[in-house]
Amino acid sequence: MSKLTSLYRQLEIIKLAKKGPFDWNQLESHLDKKSGDLNLSISKRTLNRDLKEIEQLFGLIISFDFKSAQYQLNHEESSENHLELLESFETIQAFGRAHKLTGKVFFEPRTARGTEYLKPILEAIENQEAIQIIYEKYWLWELETRVLRPIALKEYLNRWYVMAWNEKDELRFFGLDRIKSLESLLGKVSLPSAPDLESRFMETIGIINDPTEPVETVILTFTEFKGRYIQSMPLHPTQQILINGGTILQISLRVKINYELISVILSHGDEVKVEYPERLKEIVKEKAKNITNSKLL
Repeated sequence: MSKLTSLYRQLEIIKLAKKGPFDWNQLESHLDKKSGDLNLSISKRTLNRDLKEIEQLFGLIISFDFKSAQYQLNHEESSENHLELLESFETIQAFGRAHKLTGKVFFEPRTARGTEYLKPILEAIENQEAIQIIYEKYWLWELETRVLRPIALKEYLNRWYVMAWNEKDELRFFGLDRIKSLESLLGKVSLPSAPDLESRFMETIGIINDPTEPVETVILTFTEFKGRYIQSMPLHPTQQILINGGTILQISLRVKINYELISVILSHGDEVKVEYPERLKEIVKEKAKNITNSKLL
């Protein structure tokens, strides 16, 4: 049985589990309906193997309840960290026949994102090793050789970044799409004490986190139309709804004021208003004024 068939079957098991508890007969019936060109039939031994792989690959725990004789998704113990893998595979599944639908399915043009470096960087993090990279600085348009000690990876706006200690023991981000080559340097290296990364990432939108900047309450008001998008796709995990009065949506965030936050606000044009803090209002006002008064053209 091909690995592709196993992945298709596991995806259907996940979809069924997300709808609610199911028994063996329901599973067989569901897989039979979804088989199509693939044979998704299953034995209980294969199901047990699939459930283990679903947990390892997607972080979703589907267990059997002997009292009800049903399988069900354990929401409390399942991890949200791997659901992007599930989304990626669902996209592949949905558009697997896109080549037959020319003129019907349109993808965004994509450039190299440096994802080929994910595996060696993850291995360096796991083994506490250094990497040597050839890196291009966008603002200087030149290449430089850097030796880094990576400690984390972060995705933002469809780009991957590696957080690493540089040669001066400074914690910095490097975009994988700007790496031209990477060499793993074998041998364990010493690492300075790292900050609480989850807390650090929670403090900001994006990747820029100035330790001298405080975390502040930011209050934004959106038009009714734009507010629907902001509710369906929150700007930040700390987002709280203050007013949802039909004509407006007002939210609060607990973040640091940084370049990415300002960029997000400006991207919504005249459909957003900064209510608080005052200094953020002034920054956004000045940026908006500069757009029309730019001397670049």
